[in-house]
Amino acid sequence: MSGRTSKKSPPERIAPDEYTEEYYLTSCEGFELFTESGGRRVSPRLTRALDLAAIEPGHQVLDIACGRGEVVLQAALRGAHAVGIDYSGAAAKLAGRLLEGEATGSSGRTAVARMDATQLGFPSATFDTVLMLDFVEHVYPHELEQAVGEALRVLKPGGQLIIHTSPNRVFEQVVYPRYVRHVHRAVLALAQRLRIRDRLLNPLMLPTGPEPPHSEYERQLHVNEQTSDSLCRLLVGRGFGTLRVSFWEPPTQSFYDSLRETIELQVLDVIRFLRPFSRYWPLNRFFSNHIWITARRPT
Repeated sequence: MSGRTSKKSPPERIAPDEYTEEYYLTSCEGFELFTESGGRRVSPRLTRALDLAAIEPGHQVLDIACGRGEVVLQAALRGAHAVGIDYSGAAAKLAGRLLEGEATGSSGRTAVARMDATQLGFPSATFDTVLMLDFVEHVYPHELEQAVGEALRVLKPGGQLIIHTSPNRVFEQVVYPRYVRHVHRAVLALAQRLRIRDRLLNPLMLPTGPEPPHSEYERQLHVNEQTSDSLCRLLVGRGFGTLRVSFWEPPTQSFYDSLRETIELQVLDVIRFLRPFSRYWPLNRFFSNHIWITARRPT
């Protein structure tokens, strides 16, 4: 016996049962619109993904990690034959209920299945478009490599893979700890001195800890946060050709209950996120927390 303590091996994957119906209906982005509209309306982020895909009638679309299924429905409403897969039983059931209850507009053009993204049960060259929305950060590196390889396999020559992932590791590990939190600290100190702390100017809204604040679900389920460069290297390494990278932030609330709060928010965004300048290259690579990539299978 050497006396050394063996290191615990990291898990190979997140257990699918960690993704519960409660998660999808109370925490997963877009749940409010899903609940209100029965999946007929989607958040600006999901609309952006569908617009990037430029889906046309007759296209074959695969949504990997389809969650509640609203993207599958929306793709079908745009005329596609859309399939959603998810390895979570809760997600497959939610999406199945949504699509079964959809009586008009997409009848016969949707399907959902419980399936592992690293072992897709489809023939090669089946789909025009594969969507990976908020999937990348939830799987370990070896799983992501396999899933990207499978996406390439099932795409038709010239087909496209649309990826959205958040957060951006550059913002999380560099911009927030070295800049944003210090801006928050200075703003809070000034607000305290001027006695104007309110709904926006308080430690909950302006965190100053060494790491960005995240929900319990995010801390538990985000295991592989990426940068645009790391994702591009992976995609090229797995055989994808043309890549298009963009940084687009979903719109936030622009107006609050009072003029003062609205002005505070606008001034804060200029100071801590350098907006509107950070919407453009090269600052967008650092200050945007949302990465979008369109990759194509070579013809």
